[in-house]
Amino acid sequence: KELQAQIHHLDKAHHHSQLGDVYFQHGKLDKAEASYRAALERDGQDLDTRAHLGQCLLRLKRPAEAKPLLQGVLRENPKHEYNYTAMAYAETLTALGETDDALKSWQYVVANNSYPRAKVQLAELYLAKNQPDLARAELNTVLAEDPHAPAFQRKRDRVWVSRAKGLMRKLEK
Repeated sequence: KELQAQIHHLDKAHHHSQLGDVYFQHGKLDKAEASYRAALERDGQDLDTRAHLGQCLLRLKRPAEAKPLLQGVLRENPKHEYNYTAMAYAETLTALGETDDALKSWQYVVANNSYPRAKVQLAELYLAKNQPDLARAELNTVLAEDPHAPAFQRKRDRVWVSRAKGLMRKLEK
């Protein structure tokens, strides 16, 4: 409500973007999209807003619209938001069926970060490309690192660890 009041009185791009982030975090993706677009009308160059709109469009199952936004942000800052934008871009490429480019994007993220989300999705692509040994290596890393992660990180990553366990069970058959 405070942000809505500031927007009403000041109409600043960053307020619209912050409101979009709140909506996004609460799963109100249509409202988030509207807020991000309002922010871009006021400041079309803001990297965070462009990246967040791209991620929002991806979650709305509109990867074709998300791709140019995410791609543009990564051209300007390849490590934007600690490679979270690069992960969204790789997910976008996967959703569009551009698996070779998605594979390269995931490999880039995994080479620079230890995110279970990236390692598991890279493993899934390896499996789709019939490369089980490469997939197994990524999944083993996720499962080996998980017990040593801080509690907050284990909670955040549990969905990916669970997915890694499921994929490992399939590989063992």
